[in-house]
Amino acid sequence: MTATPKRTFVLGLDALVPQLVERFIAEGRMPNIAKLIERGVQANAMPVLPTHTPVNWTTIGTGAWPGTHGITGFSMKDRTRELTNWALGSDTTQVTAEFLWQAAEKVGKKSILLKWGGPTYPVTVTEGVQVDGCFCICCDHEIAGPKRFSMSDQPTSHPIEWAPADGWANVPDSATQALAGEIELGNDEDKINLHLLAIGAGGDVDTLLICSATDAAEPLATMTVDEYSPWLTLSFSGREGTVRLKLLDIGEKALELYATQIMPTVGGWTYPENVANELVTNVGPFLQRVGYNQRGAIYGAWADMATLLDEIDYQHDWFASAAKYLCENYDHELFFLHSHAPDYIQDAIMPESEPLTAGSPEIAEEHLGYVARVYESCDRMVGRIVDKVATADDLIVVVSDHGCIGYHDVQSGPQMVKDILEDGGFLVYEGDDREEHVSSKPSRGRGAIDWSRTKAIWHDTMYIYMNVKGRQPEGCIEPEDYEAVRNDIIQALLEYKDPRLGCCPFTLVMRREDAAMLGLWGDRVGDIMVCVLPGGDYGEGHGNVLPTETFGLSSIQATLVMAGPGVRQGVTLTHPVWLTDVAPTIAHLMNIPAPATMEGAVLNAALEDGVR
Repeated sequence: MTATPKRTFVLGLDALVPQLVERFIAEGRMPNIAKLIERGVQANAMPVLPTHTPVNWTTIGTGAWPGTHGITGFSMKDRTRELTNWALGSDTTQVTAEFLWQAAEKVGKKSILLKWGGPTYPVTVTEGVQVDGCFCICCDHEIAGPKRFSMSDQPTSHPIEWAPADGWANVPDSATQALAGEIELGNDEDKINLHLLAIGAGGDVDTLLICSATDAAEPLATMTVDEYSPWLTLSFSGREGTVRLKLLDIGEKALELYATQIMPTVGGWTYPENVANELVTNVGPFLQRVGYNQRGAIYGAWADMATLLDEIDYQHDWFASAAKYLCENYDHELFFLHSHAPDYIQDAIMPESEPLTAGSPEIAEEHLGYVARVYESCDRMVGRIVDKVATADDLIVVVSDHGCIGYHDVQSGPQMVKDILEDGGFLVYEGDDREEHVSSKPSRGRGAIDWSRTKAIWHDTMYIYMNVKGRQPEGCIEPEDYEAVRNDIIQALLEYKDPRLGCCPFTLVMRREDAAMLGLWGDRVGDIMVCVLPGGDYGEGHGNVLPTETFGLSSIQATLVMAGPGVRQGVTLTHPVWLTDVAPTIAHLMNIPAPATMEGAVLNAALEDGVR
């Protein structure tokens, strides 16, 4: 009989690419995951469509296909309702399946969720602990996101100016230069001002003092270029928050200052609420998200690559320490952790890291080095948790939600489809130069949609929704013309030729009723689904790409490693494995009754007594 693990640790690493894991293990960069593979089972698992974060973490957490669990994208439209409405894929009220931790609670087993990916709010844990879980580019609980203060024309930065340091007390006698400035931290309702004093001796200013008043006697921090302040605990309208500052540049005519996300020290981001203060006190300030630049779309603020890597390392150190504290102080049988770090770096620089799409071998080598740094950071965190928190009696599962491939960053895949729809007269705009928000990430549109003439729209990553009379308030397609119009749209897609590929760029153009074979059904699925070939003049690293695609160094496949009681050792599964199979296998090993909505299979070939 298969041995039963005492606990299970599910360590989720977003977009960890199996081919890159193999490469970096061979280079000696990931020794801890290499050890898990040696004493366990590994597989290249196939994600579900669309190959995106909330969809696949929900599949991992439920063992269900998207048609059953209801999270069909970063955001979802209901095909039977007004097409201007949508719901977030990070909202647990939109989930229509049971999570593994909910099933575990029914048999008295408790869980810890440490910044788990996918939908986690409102909280679904009742007997256990949850730490945050907001989406990677925003947080409902933060006091403020990352900020950059700048004297140059930096995107999304907050302007700042130097002035004479008149009225300042206790300016150091050694300072022959002294300039003053001020920054505002917090949000529109809860904010404070900090005073800056730039000093230098015998030349340009080179040192920055951060002060709570115009008095240099007791600065909160003293920094030179590339140095961080200590973590500061500040009061925002009576609510304490933590922040750290980094000086990027300083001079008589220059200041570049980065401020991290500000998270409260108590309440809001944990369940139970007291856990937040315990973690800040015993582990340190919580950094829920990093300053991030995704192909020119800046979330919060962007400093530079070194700062991004520093923040990722801080997050991973904090996760490992928080895992140790929580597991020592709270009863649990299941532990879930999510790091978004691989997806952060790959969404930012994968085109430059892939030799097939980078401008030169030198560019590819440099940027792949940054990717390797993040994979190394992930591996160190995994090693700390395995060595310091877990025991030989525990099951370890390292899993990603999808992979990531390089692409030619000429235009996005969604923009290509929108252009096809517009050129065919199916999508009509009223004007230009406005921005429409159609998912959790903003996308630039040519203007407001003219619903009276629009027959179809593109939404999220791979869906085309049709505007049908009687189904949509402003529908313009007669119900009896539905099939003919849908066929016309499909034909327009199939006739399009990508200029780089010289052929049709679509690997999949499918009617909604046919998509059930891919696990997609229900009212949230579009009338038409589209996936693209790699290598064309368009793209994203994942999302509207088939789970089986490979391109250059990497693939869309997910990483899966399992090691511990009941699991075979030193085995690579070569048959198709789906992410739907992760939860059923954990439930089987942990003697948790499978929820009624669980649809994946137990990975019998991975188990000591389950080989078929």
